Amino acid sequence: MDPLTALWDHRSYLMIIPVLSLLMLVHELGHFVTARLARMKVEEFGFGFPPRLAGKEIGGVVYSLNWIPLGAFVRILGEDDPKEPDSFASKSPLARFIVLFAGSGMNFVLAVALFAAAYLSGVPTPTLMRIEVGSVLPDSPAQAAGLRAGDVLLAVNDQPVPTIEVLQRLARANAGREIVVRVQRDGQELALPVTPRPPGVAGSGTIGVSLHGTVLEAQPLRYDPGAALAHGVEQTWRLVTLTLSLPVLLVQGAITPDQARPIGIVNMGRLVGDAASTVGETGLLFPLLMLTAAFSAGLGVVNLLPLPGLDGGRLLFLVIETVRGQRIAPERAELVHAVGIALLLALMGVLIVSDLVSPAPPIDWGVPR
Repeated sequence: MDPLTALWDHRSYLMIIPVLSLLMLVHELGHFVTARLARMKVEEFGFGFPPRLAGKEIGGVVYSLNWIPLGAFVRILGEDDPKEPDSFASKSPLARFIVLFAGSGMNFVLAVALFAAAYLSGVPTPTLMRIEVGSVLPDSPAQAAGLRAGDVLLAVNDQPVPTIEVLQRLARANAGREIVVRVQRDGQELALPVTPRPPGVAGSGTIGVSLHGTVLEAQPLRYDPGAALAHGVEQTWRLVTLTLSLPVLLVQGAITPDQARPIGIVNMGRLVGDAASTVGETGLLFPLLMLTAAFSAGLGVVNLLPLPGLDGGRLLFLVIETVRGQRIAPERAELVHAVGIALLLALMGVLIVSDLVSPAPPIDWGVPR
């Protein structure tokens, strides 16, 4: 395959451009709106990055369209100079805190909205799966019954098990009672008696196996607006708390370093491209909405980390200023943030190389492919 054909075949990866633009536009919109409400002088609100393609001044603000379509920016007067009237630095610590936090805050709001939209549009719900035993826990009912990794589960007490959820429900309903699990192994069907653990026993209601399900058929399940919004809030909260708890999970050994490693623009493009392809194949918007929501929540968290060059670093300086009762010298703050930005750009370069060496595995969206 020639390079041009390969590039055309992966054109769905270009969906990362509108996805990133949306995330950054909403982020900067948070800064812009709160800065205006705080009566700070906003000099420019730009979509994309310079060089400028077009611009128009409205109400003292230049609204610009720029050539590099990868985000947006807000330029507020006097970010480090309190002598300028109506500048950012001339406002109270609370006003500055709100403006700095509002970018990530808007990313969290967008994440909730997109997660909710995903549940409104229809979540793929498996109706038929190929259920395979991944592993068998030692000293478990499954091991005692002779279940093995690779067995394909067909039925429980002659009742077909079309999905993992149905299998788990049957196991819980028969905790403490013997059931007959019919499996396929090496082309033969076997009937194995298994007694799920009864209530009060460690792992109650389980037979002690890990399962892998391959979706064969799925139907979209659409949620009502109230339930969709509740799921949106829940998913955003879970993602934020999971991201913040990654260091602890690493120390505890609950996840591997490879599972916790950040991804860069290349792997983000791959994931968005795969999600867009799934949308095209299935007609379900769920994958692209969910992934964009996850990226938005992740951007909100990362940008609040207390690192120079990020909003979180500026918030840290603001806290130090409030505690000391004295501003950090502007030239010193600018130097620290400049070094921070340089380090962040270097990190982005490292992540790009890492993405090229170790591509992200595709996400299983729970739909037949």
